[in-house]
Amino acid sequence: MGQKPRKVLEMFQMNYRVVPMGLALATLAASASASFITTNPNLPSDGVYIGASPVNPKYGGYSLQLVLSCIKQIPNASFTTQQEGANQVGQFDSQVFGHVNVFQNGEYFSRSVVSGFGSFTTLAFDKQENAIGTFATEMVSLSMSSDTVFGPLMIRESPTLRSLGSTTITDIGDGFYEIDSYFDIYSELSIDGGQTWIPDANAPSRLELIPAPGAAALLGVVGLLARRRRGD
Repeated sequence: MGQKPRKVLEMFQMNYRVVPMGLALATLAASASASFITTNPNLPSDGVYIGASPVNPKYGGYSLQLVLSCIKQIPNASFTTQQEGANQVGQFDSQVFGHVNVFQNGEYFSRSVVSGFGSFTTLAFDKQENAIGTFATEMVSLSMSSDTVFGPLMIRESPTLRSLGSTTITDIGDGFYEIDSYFDIYSELSIDGGQTWIPDANAPSRLELIPAPGAAALLGVVGLLARRRRGD
């Protein structure tokens, strides 16, 4: 336990710097189905995605592992949505928070807060503007970087595995919609500036859409009133 945090990252790099790019099929998978109420029926929504799987993304081997936990991805207000044929494409930047936990030989070693920024592209198949229903979705790209006490980390969506999900949008009346959404995201982690990528041994993990902080209570009450007026 006398090792400095950055020394841990150096050890991790020594163990995994030779991982071939073609074998680096990691997964920061995410999916879920928690509903919330919103006035926006399009994607990306005005909610927050959190890591909902009980199995956290894990990178490395038994001798030295980095495990991500408490993942929270908060989209910025400036997201864009556009149509590409029958599909709806969403692009947005996000703040990403969480913990990176270090284990050596199966024993807990240390933890650091992850606080960074990411860019995301989502795809909703056969969804038009303001359409409601159930739609197959895909996280087309994910790129995140963060500085930690162990050193810089990068995470990307797998270039070879599809990160699929599903979104259900229900019109509950009075201009409000109930949304259930998740993504099963396959990711890769790099600790050497993107030269090599390390797979998540627990892939896939799950991200689940929940209400954004501050808006959840108000929109939830309004949605409940709308349901009662409809007699649901």
